Amino acid sequence: MSSQRRYRLIDAALQPHPHLDDEFASLPEALETAIHWSRLLAFDPIQAAIGVEVSTACGSWRTLQNPTSAAAVTTDHGGRNL
Repeated sequence: MSSQRRYRLIDAALQPHPHLDDEFASLPEALETAIHWSRLLAFDPIQAAIGVEVSTACGSWRTLQNPTSAAAVTTDHGGRNL
């Protein structure tokens, strides 16, 4: 079993995001993908809510950041807002 963390983007229903359903090797990579997607594509407010989950050592997923508007997503990890 690998202990390397993986990240995935989730939607407002806390499910894998329908347009961004992928696993990422790092949190910055996942966030950059979410930001890039949100800036380039028009979408409804439900799809605009993007959160992040992180893989656990036992293979399940844990919510790292609850879904929030893409405008609030930032790669500045100094605060609680991702």
